[in-house]
Amino acid sequence: MVLGENATEEDLSARLRDEVAVMERAAADGRYRDALAASGTASATIRRLREIAPENATHILAAAGLLHNRSHFLQRVGESDAAVAAAAESAALFRELVPADPAFYRPYLADALVRLGAAIEATGRKGEAREPIAEAVRQYRETVFDAPRHRAGLARTLVRFGEMLAEAGDRERATEAMAEAADLFRAADESGAVFFTPSNAGPIPAGWELLVDGPAFVTALRNLAAGNSRAGRSGAAVTDSREAVGIARQVARARPTSAGDLADLLVEHAQILAEAGYLIEARNNLEEAIAWYESAPDGAYEPRLSWAYDVRERIARQ
Repeated sequence: MVLGENATEEDLSARLRDEVAVMERAAADGRYRDALAASGTASATIRRLREIAPENATHILAAAGLLHNRSHFLQRVGESDAAVAAAAESAALFRELVPADPAFYRPYLADALVRLGAAIEATGRKGEAREPIAEAVRQYRETVFDAPRHRAGLARTLVRFGEMLAEAGDRERATEAMAEAADLFRAADESGAVFFTPSNAGPIPAGWELLVDGPAFVTALRNLAAGNSRAGRSGAAVTDSREAVGIARQVARARPTSAGDLADLLVEHAQILAEAGYLIEARNNLEEAIAWYESAPDGAYEPRLSWAYDVRERIARQ
């Protein structure tokens, strides 16, 4: 669509929708350079819209969202510093919108801060990356106070914050973050309602999405299990680990490409079970993981298979 200098706001908005659709198709196909190019075209259209109506919150929101996407695409194509700049600009625009309607805009700001943290981390500045994630947690806490439906967003962010704290050696705070995340996932829907995925993966709490939130929930639980195991709380470790395996099985049924993650978790689970004295259950879980590793084509999981064999030998000696 070719529009002249006198194009109306309505014409430009229609063109923007078309340009964003092109960008989204390219991103969905993994063509990130094409998506980046399309986002540049859309950026020019948004600039014209903001010149026409600079106070229009819809246009500011669109600009912030596009910058968020551009940051992701830039990171994908290796332009890390540009990705950080785009993410920072996106967060600044969302921050500008928050006072007008905090309940509506805060979740956007929180997501933008998570993106900023990821972009900074990709440059190797891990310590600096923690601050945007910590602020995202704070923004999500404010959001959840007004809108409990965002519990899963807070939980996902806490999992990432917990991982960063653990990498920095702050195990105590990392464990606290993971425990809170797990509780939030469990409470994502206070009514206890569930839905069933089209893939028949099983009952999923209605307050969160299996393929988006399931892996984060598993990460929280496996970290709690490992922490309890290190502290000698074998019963609690087994409980957390069993819950993690249950969620991971549902994720693997819905997304078969994640079956390798389930196999890894089963080996960890077997070790926790064995430490607690559940030797038969430990062996059963371990053999399931080994069977999966052995069936993988081209020996893709040889290092993991060797690890599983070592665990099998250790358990056999118990």
